[in-house]
Amino acid sequence: MEPATSPPAADIAKPLSDFQKIGHNTYLWTSPPYLSQPGDQTPLILLFAWNAAAAKHIAKYTLTYKEFFPTSRILLVRCFTQDMFRSASSYSSLLQPAIELVAEHTTAGGEVLVHSFSNGGGNQVNEFAKAWKKKYGTVLPMRAQILDSSPTKGPWMKSHAAISASLPKSMFWVWFGGALVHLLLVCTFIADKLMGREHMMVVLCRQLNDESVFDTKVPRVYLYSKADQMVGFEEADEHADIAKAKGWDVTKVQFEKSPHCGHIREDQRKYWTAVVVAWTKGPRDK
Repeated sequence: MEPATSPPAADIAKPLSDFQKIGHNTYLWTSPPYLSQPGDQTPLILLFAWNAAAAKHIAKYTLTYKEFFPTSRILLVRCFTQDMFRSASSYSSLLQPAIELVAEHTTAGGEVLVHSFSNGGGNQVNEFAKAWKKKYGTVLPMRAQILDSSPTKGPWMKSHAAISASLPKSMFWVWFGGALVHLLLVCTFIADKLMGREHMMVVLCRQLNDESVFDTKVPRVYLYSKADQMVGFEEADEHADIAKAKGWDVTKVQFEKSPHCGHIREDQRKYWTAVVVAWTKGPRDK
């Protein structure tokens, strides 16, 4: 399987219009061959998008996945800022349609590629894996796990940049959005101190390397950039090192100039080669 170039923007007339909504921020695309072929020949791509990702940007990835895996099914979970502040119990309920679909797929012998973007997608996949463990008592079954532009422990200005990027582009938000984001961060900081709890992103970084929730036999690919203004290069690099020390088969794919969740702009062949190699490799036996 050779990586191809991503389709030009002109080919994405109505991005994600062929996806069916099946739950909260959850969308499904099924290839025609998926329902007629054996489970072991029909991959499931479980995609967790970054916070407030536009459909046209997500489609650059879904279209390439359709090309690479023409007999697949793609399950997309989108993320918006309010989702980052939901409780685990709330998440568990909202993610049930997606969890049941993954269970149906794996029961039939199908395999799963999990691809998350930024801390928005990282938070979603973490809550998904925890809800799976609670319901089925096992780690989330995966053949490969891809982490794009994540994770970060959420330092102030990087958090500000990430949330600000998700705001509407109307005049009100252009003028006052930055200040309101600072206010949100102040309130979160005070609440954490009063309640004696850790920063939610610090907790997320630790939980993404929890061997009781994520399978250490599954190959992991970290894709991150020195130019990312929202997730520190050193943070993603450190997380990958911790994962490797805990037993994961880690591949680091580093970029020099690409922006947050935009590494295919710098070198799409390098990006997709790493994804395909991890999928081809699959989990080790022990």
